[in-house]
Amino acid sequence: MKTSVEACLGQLIVSCQAYEDTPLYGAETMKKMVQSAMLGGAQAVRCCWPQDIRAARSLSEKLIIIGINKVMPKGEEKLDDVFITPTFEKAREVVEAGADILALDTRITAKRGKTELLALLHEIHEAYPHIAVMADCATYEECRFCAESGCVDILSTTLSGLVNPIEGPDTELVRRLKQDFTLPVNAEGRIWELKDIDAVVEAGADMITIGTAITRPHLITERFLNHYRQQLAK
Repeated sequence: MKTSVEACLGQLIVSCQAYEDTPLYGAETMKKMVQSAMLGGAQAVRCCWPQDIRAARSLSEKLIIIGINKVMPKGEEKLDDVFITPTFEKAREVVEAGADILALDTRITAKRGKTELLALLHEIHEAYPHIAVMADCATYEECRFCAESGCVDILSTTLSGLVNPIEGPDTELVRRLKQDFTLPVNAEGRIWELKDIDAVVEAGADMITIGTAITRPHLITERFLNHYRQQLAK
């Protein structure tokens, strides 16, 4: 097990991301978000795009950074297209920016099949054998494919529910992964409440990643406001 992966075991990873259409977008703002997470005790963060990764790295050499490089769908493209670190070039940018762990979209889609995904995983593994790879999966089958590739260090539920929405964290997927594979499992997605943490811990998660519930205030506001309006409408 790589040192960076071992350092994530039992950790709460805070995903610090903001898109161009939100007020918090920008490397300096995300640097402050990472600082805030560290102030709360976080020892690992997940950051998107090279500039944000570099800003986070400037804070501490000891901080574990999981880096991604999103290419967001536009026009008629769908969210089920591969968009998290989709190419070797995007992966290279993340590694060179200073990430300890590289995360990428490992879904098998109509546009990117098993052959292409396996080739990408091997290319990354051969070019950066010292960098740990986190497989952002949507299904058990994708996790199994990644585990059997020999090029992945962490299985993650990041994209579960993206195409077919589900309520709450995917504890069933976490439990199956822990039963069938030896790789560490990262529970990520729809973790909003303390009870959600309890659920993924009970399912066997080795680490937990939380983003929106901590670092996206406009969505946190929207969630509380919608609930309040529902109560007033009763």
